[in-house]
Amino acid sequence: MSKQSRTLRRVGFVAGIAMMLLALAACGGSGDKGNASSLPKAGDTITMSLPGGLTTLDPALGSSAQAAIASWAMYDTLVAIDSDGKVIPGLAKSWKATPTQATFELKDGITCSDGTALTPDDIAASLTRFLDPNTAAPLRGLVTGQGEATVTADDSSVTVKLSQPWTQLVAGLTVPFTGIICPEGLKEPKSLATKSEGTGAWVADSQVSGSSYTFSYHEGYEWGAEYPNQPAGTPPKKLVMSVITDESTMANLLATGEMQVASFASDAWKRFADTPNATIDVKQFYDTFLMFNENDGHPTADPQVRKAISQAIDREQLNNVQSFGAGKVLNNLGQPNYECYDDSIADIIPATDPEAAKGVLDGVKVRVLGTNILAGGDANNYVLEALRGVGADPELQNLSNEAWIGDLFSGKNDWDVNLYVQGVPFTNMLLTALNFIGPPPPNGQNLGNVQNEEAATALGTYTTTEGEESCAAMSDIQKALIGNNDVLPLASVPYHMVYAGGSAAVAAKGYILPATIRVAG
Repeated sequence: MSKQSRTLRRVGFVAGIAMMLLALAACGGSGDKGNASSLPKAGDTITMSLPGGLTTLDPALGSSAQAAIASWAMYDTLVAIDSDGKVIPGLAKSWKATPTQATFELKDGITCSDGTALTPDDIAASLTRFLDPNTAAPLRGLVTGQGEATVTADDSSVTVKLSQPWTQLVAGLTVPFTGIICPEGLKEPKSLATKSEGTGAWVADSQVSGSSYTFSYHEGYEWGAEYPNQPAGTPPKKLVMSVITDESTMANLLATGEMQVASFASDAWKRFADTPNATIDVKQFYDTFLMFNENDGHPTADPQVRKAISQAIDREQLNNVQSFGAGKVLNNLGQPNYECYDDSIADIIPATDPEAAKGVLDGVKVRVLGTNILAGGDANNYVLEALRGVGADPELQNLSNEAWIGDLFSGKNDWDVNLYVQGVPFTNMLLTALNFIGPPPPNGQNLGNVQNEEAATALGTYTTTEGEESCAAMSDIQKALIGNNDVLPLASVPYHMVYAGGSAAVAAKGYILPATIRVAG
């Protein structure tokens, strides 16, 4: 393995806001500890929570947290991520990489869900589709940067070549949206919206759109990624992903045995803290940021307005609302354990200063956009009231996660401020940086159309170097973006994952990996 296999880490407010905070905190009462009675034993069907509905089952077109979970279930990637954020073998048993290409030696005996053997040519065809700009894969840039890519195959390997250096190629190929699609799926790509044609542990059976998705186990599946912390037990025969956004309801379903695997951003998990056959795993998962729409005609095209909005936000109070205080305020584009973390970045983040904000924002109309994936969107309401408290005239779209993703990547530009919630399985700040550099959707993921040449230049250095030079470039990216008020880091959000009745799984950060779900005998 080459170096490319390294870890992916690379003042008070007005009374009205204080009263709102008290009201929101009161809504979190579902976390009271219950009794210690055992939960029903898990059986041949496991039901797990899903944070939102799926707009398609096609892995290449995914970008949301729920799409990542579903893609991991149905499709395998060449390389994978373990629970510590390290790159491990997936369909490839080994690889060699340079900044401009990577060659993957493949495992033997891989079969598609229809029973046909998967060949290197099949893998090359699938990756070629993902990397084709015409496919409009939202996260293509994370894999290849802004250059072009070609994929070739021989009898036992696949090679990806880049037109421009990009040291994150192997890391990018761990993303579940690069999952390998079998030939039957490539023949009719539109069919992938509602069915699966992959090599993954689970095969799509049926769905109630926006509500639940049912899968059957891929018998004979044994070529997937191997995790040192893989739980003992047997895979269930059926897996149901159920869309539940109210976490009190989720807890009730666990208690009655109607759900066995659930992830909580609120404190509702505390009901199961003393339950004998409930296992609880906690990981700092989501990173949240305030993102600004810098297109012409938006008030946030003005850096002074962006700074004032940042000054209106008390990040500690937002953390209390967003995760009941369980998260940690972010002072970088990622958490302290991320690769290239720089303590000095905290010094350039605007301090909370509502009086200064009021002098700029009084009477300014601001459209706020957010997802309800965390505590029903309480943090979005906090931002709304914080802006109202400094004299702005804000309005809020508090959307379901799938609608929020659709809005951002559609290019509607019907927002000025976006509370961006990002969940990545690795410890790397690159994905966050790419949300502010490069082309906007549909050709990139620069959601606010930020034009920051200093950050773009530093990104070029980061993605073509390694070690200290690469990390120095990441610091330059952060200084350029935060210094220009293009982004305000907010806070991390932990996920408490509850496994009931003898169920268990591996989680990469807060993502439960469906292929690893097991039931104790």
